[in-house]
Amino acid sequence: MRHDVSEPKITQAKAEAIVLQHLTEDRNKVEIKIKIKSVSNSRGKYIVEWEIDKNCEFGAVQVDDQSGELLEAEETNC
Repeated sequence: MRHDVSEPKITQAKAEAIVLQHLTEDRNKVEIKIKIKSVSNSRGKYIVEWEIDKNCEFGAVQVDDQSGELLEAEETNC
């Protein structure tokens, strides 16, 4: 029996919204300054890359495409 990767239950837009909420609530970022650079889907998760030019901050957050749960987040400052 094959176990194919399920179709995402969470949309790309929803994944972006989850990441923005995470960054603004948990990290005290200002949402209006956050730029979503890219969103890709790989192996059951969205990888959302973001940046804040003014503060020279950037990172990536992985979101489960079935539950919307945050899997991993990384952040870098220049």
